Amino acid sequence: MKFFMLVALLTPIIRVPAESLMPTAEGTTWNYDLVQEKLSDSLDLEEPNELEQIAVTYRLGATEKIDNKDLRRLEIYRGNAIDSIDLIAIEEHGIVCPARTDGHGSVIKLVPPQTMLRTPLEKGAHWTFDGTIGGTKVSQRYEIADEEEIQVPAGKFQAWRIHCEQSAPAPATIDRWFAPGTGFVKVATVVKGESGLPAQRTWLNLKELPKVAPPKNAPSEPDKLSAGVSSEPRGEFKTEFKDSAPAVYARWHGRGLRHQAQIRVVFIAENVADISANYQIDEMKTTAPAANSGGTFELSRPDGGWTTGAYRVEFYLDDELADTVKFKIVK
Repeated sequence: MKFFMLVALLTPIIRVPAESLMPTAEGTTWNYDLVQEKLSDSLDLEEPNELEQIAVTYRLGATEKIDNKDLRRLEIYRGNAIDSIDLIAIEEHGIVCPARTDGHGSVIKLVPPQTMLRTPLEKGAHWTFDGTIGGTKVSQRYEIADEEEIQVPAGKFQAWRIHCEQSAPAPATIDRWFAPGTGFVKVATVVKGESGLPAQRTWLNLKELPKVAPPKNAPSEPDKLSAGVSSEPRGEFKTEFKDSAPAVYARWHGRGLRHQAQIRVVFIAENVADISANYQIDEMKTTAPAANSGGTFELSRPDGGWTTGAYRVEFYLDDELADTVKFKIVK
């Protein structure tokens, strides 16, 4: 269960009328450290819990028209790969999120639009979200608990703690600390298992003050793919995998693609024992769903397991080689 699922909408908040909450310039970027802790099911109390640390970036982009309404793009990156885009609207009483774009470029509607922050900021203020996100039922209760002093790598802040109790689609609690003038500086999430006990904890901490920065992997030409490989559909890009990895995921993202652009990947065993050099393992293809969109191809572990050695993935855009990513399988 990943931090970016429906349990926590972590979008930094944009300035509302009469109260400057945080920077709003296009390109404003917030860099975070995300730590995910998967709690051990073992009865051995000395067995350490599994920890994963990921760099997460939020970047405020330009506007995009959805249902004839101009919305601001909030690009969300895991590592150097774009994960999704929240589309947000500034309204009289705060910020709402009517839609988002997933990693495949598909638009997901939030019905009704979800309130991300309600102003004025004051202790005891509360609101709810009972609706659907892409057809999935979501039920959340929010309350501004108090104003607290909090320390994160970016510094010390006076921040409002917004507490959320979620009952659907999965039981969870989310605490978010919001510092006016900066944005969210810390988010702590606890996802509960079927027993009601914590099953996963995550912490998102702001690493530095927000600044204006160009998009990650910004293409120098409009018809360009950025690509990488990972051990999970949305994980950080890697160049080395254990031979026990269940799958290798080849992810791509394009900007300014032509209508119905064809994306093709070829998995190749470049230098692997007992296999001919540059042996083609598999080939897959798809059609880009939008001009700015992305997708994922999955190569599952063979029945006999991976063979250690050097591999590569070739990414083609309309039959032209657009990128090549190399990786290794190790013991």
